[in-house]
Amino acid sequence: MTLFQHPSVSVASDEPLNQVQGFLLSKPDLLGVVGRAIRKAFDEVIDGPRTGRYCIEQLEKTEKTYIGTKIEIVLRNELGLERGWELDNLIVGHEVDTKFTIGSTWMIPREAVGQLCLLVTGDDNLGQCGMGILRMVPGVLTNGANQDGKKSVSALGKEQITWLARGPMPRNFMLDLPDVARGEIMSATSGRQAIWALFRNATGRLIPRAVIEQVAQQKDAAKRAREAKAVLASEGIQVLCATYREDRAEIMRHGFARFNDDDWLSMPIR
Repeated sequence: MTLFQHPSVSVASDEPLNQVQGFLLSKPDLLGVVGRAIRKAFDEVIDGPRTGRYCIEQLEKTEKTYIGTKIEIVLRNELGLERGWELDNLIVGHEVDTKFTIGSTWMIPREAVGQLCLLVTGDDNLGQCGMGILRMVPGVLTNGANQDGKKSVSALGKEQITWLARGPMPRNFMLDLPDVARGEIMSATSGRQAIWALFRNATGRLIPRAVIEQVAQQKDAAKRAREAKAVLASEGIQVLCATYREDRAEIMRHGFARFNDDDWLSMPIR
């Protein structure tokens, strides 16, 4: 059985699917858009600057449930899609639902059976994401349903997904740090100490402003980061902020050509 061949629907006869697929594939840097949308949704739900958390596993059960809704909203906005009347999206005149999973199991509600679905996946630990499209005919769903009447995409269904984008997503900065380094940062007794520990343990890495706010857990996080310049210089560590022209030149001298205006960088002074 080849891709999308099923007695109920085939890729050749499913013109709405072909139209939606063509529209999405025409988007510039589709993988980048999907990856950034997932990163943004994850970060907003984790809410590191206010909670100090840094990974999905630290979320409450209700928060994990909300991730799918958040990704649907952010992805629709990033792709410039209209809100559907019955399902999540309206794409070139067709109703299309969005379903997300951290793993490999998408749950499909009754109202989406027979409809087109964007199947989105994102794994923060592996740094991988993807988005595919599939029409939810009965043959691609499991026979059993959960207590809410939702069925999952079957093994056969997964083989029939047309993947529109698959690959790396923006990394989770704190999750990528070695356990010992992250432990020193997160166990600091004050926001000031946490920022110092961050700059000491993450040298040679561009540090987003959101990470500064995450570890500082205070409103004046940027001020604390600026104060670290003099303190860490005495330890042989140079602290740079891309907001300042002189620091931007130094960041580029260290080999970083692409960075945001509010990124930070710490480097050993040689």
